Amino acid sequence: MPESSLQDQKKAVRSRLKAIRAAIPESERIARSAAIEARLLTMQEIQQAQVIFIFISYLNEVDTHGLLKYFLERGKTLAVPKILPSRPMIAVPFQSWDDLEKDAMGILTPSATEPYRGGVDVAITPGLGFTTEGYRIGYGRGYYDRWFATNSVQHKIALAFEAQLVKELPLEETDLPVDAIVTEDRIIRP
Repeated sequence: MPESSLQDQKKAVRSRLKAIRAAIPESERIARSAAIEARLLTMQEIQQAQVIFIFISYLNEVDTHGLLKYFLERGKTLAVPKILPSRPMIAVPFQSWDDLEKDAMGILTPSATEPYRGGVDVAITPGLGFTTEGYRIGYGRGYYDRWFATNSVQHKIALAFEAQLVKELPLEETDLPVDAIVTEDRIIRP
């Protein structure tokens, strides 16, 4: 498939999935996020994890603020994504809400720029859409795929609303699947 055609397909899929997720009313998004959080916390991978890389939710993504608080209270080592100008995404330690500031896109991120060094037991990832085979489509910058390709992660778990599941996605060789997808209704293990 020609590169431009694949990129056009991805752009159209992203646009459609953004609209689907944005159409979920806030009250439902809050309830569904709570159900996803409860389901995630039952997973053995999460219960046994000591080091967790987790995104800080933004806008209408599955809310992760409760998870971050839960993990901090239990003494887990946390790292969160940080995008630096002209560099790939890095994982930086997260220890307190007081360390956060809004980046250029308005996403909360720690002010620190020193990356977390070491392996990760669980990486909790966002995305716009997912297949039941574990493939994801993000916002189009490839940050997570590049990060997964160069960092030691035992388990990659995505959080998504059921409405974000699709039968298929336009894929490239660099697109890496996740190990599990947690929705408000189920845990999918490809």
